[in-house]
Amino acid sequence: MRAGTTLPRRAVGDPRTRAAGAAALTAAGVLLLFVVLLWHADAAAGRGGYAPAYPPADRVGPVITRLRVFGIPAGTLLVAIATWAAGGPRRGPRLRAAVAAAALTAWQLNAHTGWLRHYNHGDPLGTGRYAALWGPLFAAPVLALVVAVAAWTAAEPSWRTVSVRGRLALAAGGGAALVLPCGLWWESHMGENDAGYGSALGWGMFVWPPVAAALLAVAAWTTAGRALRPVEAIRRELEDITARSLDRRVPVPASGDEITRLALTTNAILDRLENAAELQRRFVADASHELRSPLTALRTSLEAALAHPEEADWPGAVRSALADVVRLQLLSEDLLLLARLDGGVPPGEAVVDLAGVVHDLAEEYRHRRRERPLRFRCALGEGPAAVRGSAVQLERLLRNLLDNACRHARSTVGITVRSERSGTVVVEVSDDGPGVPAAAREQIFERFGRLEDGRARSSGGAGLGLAISREIALLHGGTLWVADADRGARFVGRFPPAGEPVAARAR
Repeated sequence: MRAGTTLPRRAVGDPRTRAAGAAALTAAGVLLLFVVLLWHADAAAGRGGYAPAYPPADRVGPVITRLRVFGIPAGTLLVAIATWAAGGPRRGPRLRAAVAAAALTAWQLNAHTGWLRHYNHGDPLGTGRYAALWGPLFAAPVLALVVAVAAWTAAEPSWRTVSVRGRLALAAGGGAALVLPCGLWWESHMGENDAGYGSALGWGMFVWPPVAAALLAVAAWTTAGRALRPVEAIRRELEDITARSLDRRVPVPASGDEITRLALTTNAILDRLENAAELQRRFVADASHELRSPLTALRTSLEAALAHPEEADWPGAVRSALADVVRLQLLSEDLLLLARLDGGVPPGEAVVDLAGVVHDLAEEYRHRRRERPLRFRCALGEGPAAVRGSAVQLERLLRNLLDNACRHARSTVGITVRSERSGTVVVEVSDDGPGVPAAAREQIFERFGRLEDGRARSSGGAGLGLAISREIALLHGGTLWVADADRGARFVGRFPPAGEPVAARAR
């Protein structure tokens, strides 16, 4: 019972509804008052009580004239005042509703009285009875409907608050209500007699515009409803999709129009969201696992040393703890860098000479101390290899590739930089290690992705270096992949020339 009364209470409490109701009732009341006056004049003339200054046959002609001169302005003003008084607290919507209701009331009353005046020329004795018959049955309800729609629409805070179906219906109905009477009024003035003019003016100005407006509005409402039904289905499906149900997709209509393209685009976005969510879940799980291992080792080492302090090798325990802390620090820095790269922060527009960066890194890695000796072969092209971006990030990319090559190389690591004729800069880092199987060439660029023979953490990183390198390459508008090699692994990176801004080419 409460649910059945909630909607009426809300409708009555809505300022738009109150303004529309007041405008409709006042306009219909004014027209019915016109009808009563005409009927009273007709009845008084029939009883012989009509003023002798007017012919007995023309019973209501003078009354129609007075109504057109005095009644239409007074009735229009009354409708405007009632609409204004019934409106809400906002002055703008109240004023728009009052003006719209008053304008349509004046138009309808003028058309009705003009129709009666010209009809009275042909049948003076029947004008009053005809007005009394058709006024309450047709004219007053139509006037109330048209004025109510105008007042409700004008009382909207904005046109955007009306639904798409409502906009189409109002546009179609309003167009018919304005265009049709203008055309019929012109045709009536082209007539040769008053009877044709009166008939066209009456039916064309008062009856047919509301009928045509109502029919076109209903047709536009129905057509828009059928056209927007797939949109509503898409909305309902999107409303039910949550972070735990990203595998669901919106229905795709078979119409092949804009709504079909909207559904396909929406499903493509959901695919990307699902993939991103899955990557995030895997990333969080892997990061938790990678962080838990050094923390567990660090805690175990310290607890064992504290449990037997007299037997503990304190320098060895401190060195082991320090190594675990360093691993945690490096892993945290890699995770923070990946978070910044995922945020899509522009790398900058500085011009970086990759040839100079590669030369300095090759000299640094050539003089590093390591368990087994490695030879470094560095080949630099003629002239600078200039790219645009961040020098720090590009150096990090090259360091990750060199660390990976040093970790797996048997004796030799090679690095090459060259510029092609188009200006594209190519960087290659190779080693003579076991190489990368073709089926795993994309796997190693995944976060925490390592091959089976590289799972031991004692051999090096946590599986983030190559992922960071590819993200940096993509952020600079370049690419990074594993190419075929006669022996070992060969990583190739390509970067656009420095003349092209990074913002125009990055992902």
